[in-house]
Amino acid sequence: MNDEEVLRAITAMRLLSAGRYKEAAEWFPSDLLGLQSFVALQARHEIDPPEGVLGDLVRGWANYYNANYPRAFEDFSKAECTKIPWLKAYAWLGKGKVCTDLGFFADAARWCCDASCLARQFEHDDLVAASQGARGEILLRTGHPRLATEAFSLDIALLPASDRFRGRVMCYQAHAYRRLGAYSGAKLAYRTSAQQPGEETAPYAYAGLAMLGAETNDSGLIDEAIRYAEAFYRGTRIHPSVGWVYIAKARFAHQQGEAPLEWLALGKKYLPSSYLFEHQWLANWTALFGGDPAPNFCALARLDNYRPASPSTAPSDANEFDSEKVEAELPNTGFANMKWSTDLESLWEQRELFVF
Repeated sequence: MNDEEVLRAITAMRLLSAGRYKEAAEWFPSDLLGLQSFVALQARHEIDPPEGVLGDLVRGWANYYNANYPRAFEDFSKAECTKIPWLKAYAWLGKGKVCTDLGFFADAARWCCDASCLARQFEHDDLVAASQGARGEILLRTGHPRLATEAFSLDIALLPASDRFRGRVMCYQAHAYRRLGAYSGAKLAYRTSAQQPGEETAPYAYAGLAMLGAETNDSGLIDEAIRYAEAFYRGTRIHPSVGWVYIAKARFAHQQGEAPLEWLALGKKYLPSSYLFEHQWLANWTALFGGDPAPNFCALARLDNYRPASPSTAPSDANEFDSEKVEAELPNTGFANMKWSTDLESLWEQRELFVF
């Protein structure tokens, strides 16, 4: 592969790691047509991926977005055996994302820091940005919004002004501002992120505005978000952000002394089935209002005996930003083993484990 083909492959892997198979297929170099076809079709039906480390990496991301976490982790473990730095770093990033979704946050942070450090050694700035964004998400989920803003700021700084991922990172940064109580800054960041080109960020931004409305008793923000959600899902069968808009409305309804079950049911309807632990949290919350008893989604996911191993050691020249001491203090219990709160207010606070 020449330099241009390598750069195209890196761009394709970045899109692939975001679950955007169709766009990724357009970027893979022409001598990887078998991989290109696999990526384009993976979202619709399963076919055999190509042999080799790229195939392992593609299969890992496909399994990750299908919530087949043990298989994804196994695929990424195979892919990391390569000597090609950016492929190894993408495999480590994949492991970090798997651990994040399973609630193994300390492991996730170490994998993402390893990926960032290795990518930094070889000047793969787009992968450094992706790794720092993933690291910021971990810090945000575990109650470190100020540190998360640092990671998101580095991610944004490394991305070109027209990059398709800037809007999504800005939305995450708005979440961090909201958790810090900087509500005006959060509102502005949500609205700005929704207008960014490329990555479709508006649904997530409006879900964030709905949560901001629920936290500040601003019915106007929630109504605006619901109007957007109702227009949005006419053309999209299911989307997680629409689910969170209705969850915010359920919270607001409860605060106003109204029954929230109707809104909770809508939230459940629009959360994709692959969001296993979000469904577990939502079911627990619904049960407190007299809804059906909460099923055990954790058991359905067959994750009880699954425990990702910690990475070995970070690259020898890891710098300080990639080795924040706070990461040793992050929870590492895993959602499958977590004790969910039993009172409403504490359970509501646990939603922060899922970013919103």
